[in-house]
Amino acid sequence: MLNGTLKTFSLASLLQICSNENNTGALEFSMKGSLCGRIGFENGDAVYADFLGMKGVDAVRQISLLKELDFKYNNSTEISERNIDFDINFLTIDCTRYTDESIAYLDELKEKIQKKYAIDSLKIFEYDNYVFVALNLLGVSYFESYENNILKVVYIDKNINARIQIVFTQQILTDYLLIYMREKGFLK
Repeated sequence: MLNGTLKTFSLASLLQICSNENNTGALEFSMKGSLCGRIGFENGDAVYADFLGMKGVDAVRQISLLKELDFKYNNSTEISERNIDFDINFLTIDCTRYTDESIAYLDELKEKIQKKYAIDSLKIFEYDNYVFVALNLLGVSYFESYENNILKVVYIDKNINARIQIVFTQQILTDYLLIYMREKGFLK
């Protein structure tokens, strides 16, 4: 049985394994034991994907950015809908390209934001808090929390269509942060 975490297997590798073995079923992704997404296969072809309200290639791309997801292959999952019409090689290359471009973008973004604000970290959001899980489902593109003198901002960055988490090391006025992020073209 194929299972593990995306820390140890890249999504591109998993897609290739399922394709090479002509699998029919689904890779199921979970966080903290709760199912949050699937990539469905028919005879080794990826035909369906969903992840927290995202569908198709967008869901596959989002999954490719995350490392904290657990996965398992379930050959009894039936796929009733098709939302991917791309060859597995395209998906594999697209995931790898998208991940590489997103990592490079994060480096640039961190540099830009650090010119104005002191930040502790800037990374792809790993859904470590259930408050943030439904951001896409509820239409929320920006969320902030302030706890123990730590400001965390999670937002959907329009340039890579992914959720990014920024942790600030100093207290800031978030209205100014929002204005700055809109001016720089980070927010939708």
